[in-house]
This record gives sequence, C-alpha cells and structure tokens, in this order.
Amino acid sequence: WAIKDKGIPKAMLAKMQRSYDVVFSFAGEDRKYVERVAKFLRLQEVAVFYDSFEEAHLWGKDLAEHFDSVYRQSGQYCVIFISKFYADKMWTTHERRSALARALKDRKEYILPARFDKTELPGILPTVAHISASDKTPIALGKLILKKLGRELLPTPRRIKVGRK
Repeated sequence: WAIKDKGIPKAMLAKMQRSYDVVFSFAGEDRKYVERVAKFLRLQEVAVFYDSFEEAHLWGKDLAEHFDSVYRQSGQYCVIFISKFYADKMWTTHERRSALARALKDRKEYILPARFDKTELPGILPTVAHISASDKTPIALGKLILKKLGRELLPTPRRIKVGRK
C-alpha cells in the first residue's frame, strides 16, 4: 500500500517535505564561491539547500527522484549559478529541468540566474534578469538574496572569508 502525492492535502504534504527559502544549482567547479554564499545565508538564518549541508539527509536516497522534488517543489527561489562548467553536467541539467518545470507551472519569479560568464542554457532566456556573480563577492550576492527574500541583514557573530571564487 502506498500513498501518492495526489491524494494528500497540500498542508499535510508541506509538513512531510523539507522546505527551503532558496535552493542552489551549480557545477562542482564553482563550489568554492557557492559554498561561501551558502554559509553566509545560513548565518542569516536562511533555509538553503546546498548539497554539502545535506550529506546525511541525502545518504541512501534516489538522487534523481529527490532532486526533482527539491528543485521543483521545495524552494521559494532557485539560484542557478551559470557557468561554462554548469552547461555540460548531467546533474545540473536535471536540476535545471526540474526548476524550469516549476517556473512554467507557477508563472512567477522562481529561477534567479547568477552568471559567472556568458554561457547560455536551454530554457533560461536572455531576457530574464540575472546577477553577475563574477563581479560580486559571495557576501554581496548573499545580501542580494536576502533582499529578494524580503529579509533584513542580521549581525553575524563571526567573519567569513570573502574571496571572489
């Protein structure tokens, strides 16, 4: 006997699934920068899906199924860190497709592109406003994400390395 999503009331389903303020999709080559953004946001009490924060939770899961749920249902926003590395990866393609399905269904801002370069991705139209990650520190990008979420900057108890990448 199995319960399918279709018969579960939305309020109950929301309690069963983890939810995030923001989910991150990025290539491993860009991890250093993205990790700094994720750590800053975590200090700001933002619920962020960043794979390294979820290691124990991800252990043993069918990642194709789980990531579809994360990128299609679990975040308020999805930040896609676009780079030449991102365009060629199997997992980032899967994440992007799930995020695009959500954006198409909701018909509102969901995908927030952060570009390291001018790489074009299928489904991310050039008319969608983006942020240039290449000329912002991870903290500066984190502060923009806070603003997008409608949050105030909290005082941080410790310093984070700010570097560019």
